[in-house]
Amino acid sequence: MAKRRPSGDGMVRKREDGRWEGRIVVGHKSNGDSIFRYLSAGSQKELLAKLHRNIEEYRDVDLREESKMPLGE
Repeated sequence: MAKRRPSGDGMVRKREDGRWEGRIVVGHKSNGDSIFRYLSAGSQKELLAKLHRNIEEYRDVDLREESKMPLGE
């Protein structure tokens, strides 16, 4: 049985091509749908480091659909 990731820690999976893919929720649209940020890396360890950096970067940002803030900033 697979282990559960902690709440708010994002989604991690291994793609068919061997790379690792991660996803975190960075905000919500006006209709309640989530706004996701996708990341990929060659190893699971690299991906987790990227995910945790992005989680900290977006922690206190009020990102909504109307904010017009590019995800790269």
